[in-house]
Amino acid sequence: MEQQHVQHFLNPLPIQRLPNIGDTTFQLLSRIGIRQIEKVSQMPSSVLQKMLGKRGNVIWQHANGIDKEPVKPYTEKQAVYMEHDFQMDCIDIHMIRAQLMAMVEQLAFKLRQDSLVTAKVIVKVKYNNLDTETKNSRISYTSLDHILKKEVQLLFLKLYHRRMRLIKVGVRFTDIVPGSHQINLFEDTGEILSLYSALDVIRNKYGVNAIGTSSAFQNYRTK
Repeated sequence: MEQQHVQHFLNPLPIQRLPNIGDTTFQLLSRIGIRQIEKVSQMPSSVLQKMLGKRGNVIWQHANGIDKEPVKPYTEKQAVYMEHDFQMDCIDIHMIRAQLMAMVEQLAFKLRQDSLVTAKVIVKVKYNNLDTETKNSRISYTSLDHILKKEVQLLFLKLYHRRMRLIKVGVRFTDIVPGSHQINLFEDTGEILSLYSALDVIRNKYGVNAIGTSSAFQNYRTK
């Protein structure tokens, strides 16, 4: 494809479509009015380098249709998942939900670390009579805890209707592709995305269990 055709295709696209544009970088560029690839391509590469370091020059090259990386075959990550075996058969709804939410936080953090997003959520329960049931749903591509938690809770409410004791619960995210959470102009804000960035910095430094999002978002929503 000729360069002029490449640029014509790229120019109107949102900057999130570029590699290396995560939530933090998106917010930084957004604050100075850069939301489309065309704006990035028109910037001097030296300006982006000052803002983002060496990564800035790579982003500028991608915005101008330049990619010096060798071509690699694309392989889609199949799934990320976690399961929890209860030490004793469990019927405590609060305990079960807490365990599900903890798994969502760890899996979502893993997705963001690897610059991945998911579009399919699966919840599994295993009863003490060894029956196993699952439910799944499709969502818009995301890697944010509060969106995934909401979906997992809805699936669990639909799934856990027998009110029998459980011996295992599981959460699985599939339809995983490279990318970052796509901004929803009606729901997402700079504050909420900045909060995720801050939480992930703490988790990277002190471990995934160092901090959770439940209380943070509860406080945020009641402001």
